[in-house]
Amino acid sequence: MAPNAAGTRRRDPHRRERIVAAAVAVIGEVGLAGFTHRAVAARADVPLGSTTYYFADLDELLDAAVRTVAEENVQRLRDWALALPDDADLSSELARFAVRLVTKHREATVLAYELYGAALRRPALRAASTAWDTMLTEVFQSRFDPVTARALTALFDGLLYQALVSPRTPRRAELEPVLRRLLV
Repeated sequence: MAPNAAGTRRRDPHRRERIVAAAVAVIGEVGLAGFTHRAVAARADVPLGSTTYYFADLDELLDAAVRTVAEENVQRLRDWALALPDDADLSSELARFAVRLVTKHREATVLAYELYGAALRRPALRAASTAWDTMLTEVFQSRFDPVTARALTALFDGLLYQALVSPRTPRRAELEPVLRRLLV
């Protein structure tokens, strides 16, 4: 931040949030391999020292990024669940939601799965990474017994992952029968 006319630095109350948003953007653009303090600082347009001022190390910054992505995805899921009528055909609606996550929200979904995978080697990221699964299971438990809800969470996560790595975009008609098989 440049000094103002009086020679003092202006206050930047949103710098930490900008750094976290930049971290999410960097991971989204270049993956974890390109995730560095330098890349994040450049993206946030802050001095390099700002990233280490707000975050003790790269893992702490990564944890903040994971939490941000998880919160956004959980909010997307909550919004979807709240919009469902009580009599909704959940197989059809879930298939439609999955297609939307891998098309309209593809970048966010890829990022979420990349960070979810990072939790395999970085235990500190696991709590934030599993927020999606926890919320998904809670949504399903509002309509099914706990065992079916957990199975549906695993199936839905697996279908999303397969759809993300597939060379072609999935269609609702392909996903719906798989979901219906579990829910019948």
